[in-house]
Amino acid sequence: MKFFTSVVLLSATVTASPVPRIFNLISSNASDESHNGLYLSTQHVDPLNSKAVFRDAADAAEFYFLDGTVRYNAPNGAPYAMALVSGDEVQSEVEIGVSPSSGSTGFSLASDDILATDNENWGGWLVCDGASDLPGLYYHNKSNGGDVPGGCDPIELDAVYKDSS
Repeated sequence: MKFFTSVVLLSATVTASPVPRIFNLISSNASDESHNGLYLSTQHVDPLNSKAVFRDAADAAEFYFLDGTVRYNAPNGAPYAMALVSGDEVQSEVEIGVSPSSGSTGFSLASDDILATDNENWGGWLVCDGASDLPGLYYHNKSNGGDVPGGCDPIELDAVYKDSS
């Protein structure tokens, strides 16, 4: 009887666990219209890291929140986390790293579902023409200057929730 009670309690706990809401991140409010409506995804860099790039809707990454960190499960099931990389430049990269402990915390969605962070060097999101053929996601590191670098466009990232089925 104790075993049966334990199984019932365990299953009740599992079913009561909150399921994270899955969303896509889509660019908006860019001055260059071609930078609006881009879906955030990833591009493989090395075995443990990817970089944040924009692709079409079919290749959009699906994100979710966990303890203030934006997470993404790779096709192989690895738990990637979004990290703001501090650099010496006004334009700093946004990395997607495989280590669950390497993500930046402090991300949140504003009431209008725009992704923001409480990072003290935060100056906003940027879409920049990357070294590859895909535009990359960067953030404006305001501790290193106030002007947006050439080739970059300030944007917002809108969370668009996926329908649960």
